Amino acid sequence: MRYLFLFCFWLATVAGMSQSVRIEGTESVSWENFQGAPLYVLRLPQKNASPTGRAVFTPGGGGWKFGWSYEGESKIVEPYEDSTRLEVDLQSSGLYKMWATKEGHETVETVFNVFYDFMDFKIELGDVFNCEEIKIRIEYLDLPEFRGNRGLKDVDCWVIWDGNERQLVSLKDYAYRELSQSVAGYSDNVFCLVRIKDRFGLTWESEAVEYHSVIPKAEAELKLMNTVHVVGEVNEEMGQAPLEVSFNGEESKNAQSYEWLLFKDTADLNNVYVPDLADSLIGTWTQKEFSYTYEHTGRYKVQLIAENIEGNHCRDTSKAYYVNVVESKVDVPNVFTPNGDGKNDVFMVMALSVEHFHGVILNRLGRKVYEWSDPNGGWDGRINGKYATPGTYYYIITARGLEKNNPPRYVKKGALMLIR
Repeated sequence: MRYLFLFCFWLATVAGMSQSVRIEGTESVSWENFQGAPLYVLRLPQKNASPTGRAVFTPGGGGWKFGWSYEGESKIVEPYEDSTRLEVDLQSSGLYKMWATKEGHETVETVFNVFYDFMDFKIELGDVFNCEEIKIRIEYLDLPEFRGNRGLKDVDCWVIWDGNERQLVSLKDYAYRELSQSVAGYSDNVFCLVRIKDRFGLTWESEAVEYHSVIPKAEAELKLMNTVHVVGEVNEEMGQAPLEVSFNGEESKNAQSYEWLLFKDTADLNNVYVPDLADSLIGTWTQKEFSYTYEHTGRYKVQLIAENIEGNHCRDTSKAYYVNVVESKVDVPNVFTPNGDGKNDVFMVMALSVEHFHGVILNRLGRKVYEWSDPNGGWDGRINGKYATPGTYYYIITARGLEKNNPPRYVKKGALMLIR
């Protein structure tokens, strides 16, 4: 099809003398006993193309005079200095005879057939909106035939899909006309072609056609609006309640419709029998992107269903994603240094996923010098706008966790050191 090959084929000995013929200049295959004479099958690059190649006859030794005929018609041998062989350009398909004579020797001759093989077919894709498999339809435009014979070899067929070959079972004739091709999981466009080895032994390929995928691929992107890092926790990103999460299905492929499934806390689902999907969900959303706020701590599964609304409405469900809302936690430091160096200048409590937070600072006489209710706030070391005296102070911190079941109540008291 694309390359020129040199194939040498040796014929039987005649009258006890060594003689051979070979075909040069084009790709070919040979059959030794085709209707009583060898057959050389040569590739024709396209329909109605001019035949190429030549036959080289070598009877053995030198001093020969040569002759040849095509389809029973003798041809003139041009003056030829080499008496060891005869080279002739092939005319077309048909019967060739070549002979050599020499005084004192029997005539040496060889007879063979030449067939310029050409096969043409095309493919098209059918049922392309099917979510599982499509059809590859083969239309045979030109099947090879020589003197009424369509060849004797089995037909081999390959499907090349996205660069991967799939060979089908050999058949006695050109029976493959509609092939099934799985498209499940192919959310990208791919090219497809079919390769066929015809009944004369040459292999041909169709033009490649492109499968325009309708198979969706659900890809979700979750973005936590207030992430936290907790010492000892690894792997997945976490945030504290109330945790706002942005959901986006923009990276999904071949999708025009979206359905988000936001599940309840996995602890609730593990401890309680859930009879159906609806009972296990916080809710569903049908936008490509939206935001949702998780009010309580827990581990929440999320999945996205992407749908292609063309044809058969193919659907894909994403892998499970998880939103991790950390459990409540209150940690209180025992020293701070409000000296303006930007390091540890504010006495702050690490309060994660809590509500009803309240903090009070007392001096050594038990008098209140500072009070706050925002867990993200703290004491900057001033009393009524003036720098507080370095030394020991006392704190009282109260809060309640945002757990749904038995939320813990925190009351923490202790001493802290103010150092300048």
